[in-house]
Amino acid sequence: MKKRGELNFDLKQLRSFMEVLNENSFTRASRKLRVGQATISHHIMLLEKALGVKLVNRTARDVSATEEGRVFRTFCEKLFKNIESVRADLDRGARSGTTRIAASSIPAAYILPGILAAVRREFPGVTYRLQVTDSREAVEMVKEGSADVGIVGKEHRHPSLLYTPFCSDEIVLVGPKGSPAAISVAELTGMPLIIREAGSGTRKSSEEALGRQGVTPSALQVVLESSSTESIKESIAAGLGVSFLSRLAVQQEKRAKSLTVIGVKGLAIQRSFYFVHGGSRQLSRAAQLLLDSLIEFGKMRD
Repeated sequence: MKKRGELNFDLKQLRSFMEVLNENSFTRASRKLRVGQATISHHIMLLEKALGVKLVNRTARDVSATEEGRVFRTFCEKLFKNIESVRADLDRGARSGTTRIAASSIPAAYILPGILAAVRREFPGVTYRLQVTDSREAVEMVKEGSADVGIVGKEHRHPSLLYTPFCSDEIVLVGPKGSPAAISVAELTGMPLIIREAGSGTRKSSEEALGRQGVTPSALQVVLESSSTESIKESIAAGLGVSFLSRLAVQQEKRAKSLTVIGVKGLAIQRSFYFVHGGSRQLSRAAQLLLDSLIEFGKMRD
């Protein structure tokens, strides 16, 4: 048996080891961790030297754990889970009960205000901090730990995250007052279109639905890209173009007949809103109250 060195490895080395096995590739692991492949190899060499065993079998076509590597992988998984648990506990204590929410623009503007007010009326001791962004960034914030929970209009899957759908939404084409009640998909490609920013759940859902009709983004006449739903509505009213928006966002304008919901023949865009959080982190009382209230909101809409 080889003599084992001092067990002085660090978390960067452990992450390199875990990602090599998760990705089954030194190259993909280096890309994911954004470090050089030589650094990944060096980290694993240092681990093997410290432990006195070979951890990884590497061939031209495959990477796999040795028997000792599988044992060490189990240790690493437990260690990282414990680190996440400690981080969450410390974070909760430091925030004195404040739950940080990262929400995409539609739920932030048209769902959360009423929900948070209702929760606060029933449980005045809970506090929240809300940051509004697009769905993709909200998910990243939850994944990185800078937000406790996310409220988003699109899933961006990751093994560390849990998504709970709580209500459905319809995305509709909206035009200025006097627009036709219905058009064909072919007619849509000839109209000036205002779109949401990349990362928006509304944009992604509408592009996917159009793609199923054989319409690519390059076939559309985009005249403006905006991250603000209110700005888009004002632009539509001014006659700049039409846009795909959540039906929730245009309820008042539809009642006032200041904007027109245009039917697109053969095109129906449905999506869900999701509550997302880290699967290894226990929800705080305030976060659980929020989730319960969102689920009740969804049931009332159904």
